[in-house]
Amino acid sequence: MITAVAKKAAEMGMGRVEWCVLDWNSNAKAFYESMGAVVLSEQRLCRFSGPALERFKSGNGEERKEDDSM
Repeated sequence: MITAVAKKAAEMGMGRVEWCVLDWNSNAKAFYESMGAVVLSEQRLCRFSGPALERFKSGNGEERKEDDSM
């Protein structure tokens, strides 16, 4: 699947393809690196979900709630 995505991105003139891989998945990281990918250690995945995401419906989502950590 990643090869199809990369091929389409190259055909469309995209500058890069980015995806996520779990830190503990050394087999996947080695596989992607063998294809020429660079596994970036300085980036972390961020996510809005649940109540944190729902707040954007009625505003800008800036109000922080203590129970929104999940």
